[in-house]
Amino acid sequence: MTENLEKEAGCPMDIEEAEKTASEDVVAQREEALAQKLAEMKRRKRKLVDPLQFEMSIQAEDLSGYVPAFGWEMALPSEKQRQTLEKLGILPDEIDNAGKAARLLDRLDKRRQEGLTTPKQIRFLESRGFQHVGTWQFDTAKRLIDRIAGNGWKVPRDIIPSEYKGA
Repeated sequence: MTENLEKEAGCPMDIEEAEKTASEDVVAQREEALAQKLAEMKRRKRKLVDPLQFEMSIQAEDLSGYVPAFGWEMALPSEKQRQTLEKLGILPDEIDNAGKAARLLDRLDKRRQEGLTTPKQIRFLESRGFQHVGTWQFDTAKRLIDRIAGNGWKVPRDIIPSEYKGA
């Protein structure tokens, strides 16, 4: 508001009008910042997996019905947890407490050690119509993705995604 009044120095300006103009400027700046943030999130979301989709795919009832038991678990996820989840392909914005983030990170580490599919493999293959990809081996999913890539990113004709078993 002060900025607008200084611009109009020499011209009489109503204080109420200056306030209205200032509030409109603030709203416009907020909307522009929000639009930029949404555009960035849209780009980022394309690359990341929704935690709920991941939980359903790996059939993890303990994750989807998770309720924090201790005080520290109820806190928001730490920045380190959020960064690690994002690095591993999970959208951290959907995880609302540190306990669930810790449990999800433990599950991701265990899956890696057991040689099971990654969140990104799951997202890609499920987007093509494959089912229960969360139970597949990493190498099986990798070979199928390589085959799809070699076919111009289209599922080969001899594969029916809904009937394909990743064994």
